[in-house]
Amino acid sequence: MKKVLAVLLVAVMVLSLTACGGGVSTGKYKLSGLTMKMGDQEMDLMELAKATGQDTSELGYLEIIDDKNAVMKSFEDDDEVKLTYDDKYFYGADGDDEQKIPYKASGSKITFTYEEDEGSMTMVFEK
Repeated sequence: MKKVLAVLLVAVMVLSLTACGGGVSTGKYKLSGLTMKMGDQEMDLMELAKATGQDTSELGYLEIIDDKNAVMKSFEDDDEVKLTYDDKYFYGADGDDEQKIPYKASGSKITFTYEEDEGSMTMVFEK
């Protein structure tokens, strides 16, 4: 009986660890949210683009290539930007810390948050 209980306990522990994954999976994520905050003002740029008749499906994407490399095309870049990433940050492909972007991944969403002196910008990508 003790062995059965021990095996059951180990199985529950392993399953609880895998359920907390929340990591980044390979594939293409489309830009689905874009907000900018300056001082007390916050602007939803996706809603603004929709209101002006712009096709928001083409505003940008993030493609996860493997467990360290990605490419991003955003509304402000004409070309793809190569990125690398770890469990906390995306970096410019050259590893420059100045291009360090904190992110959160949950389910099919990856959220970037740029913090600067003047304000912040949040980009949400969804599969």
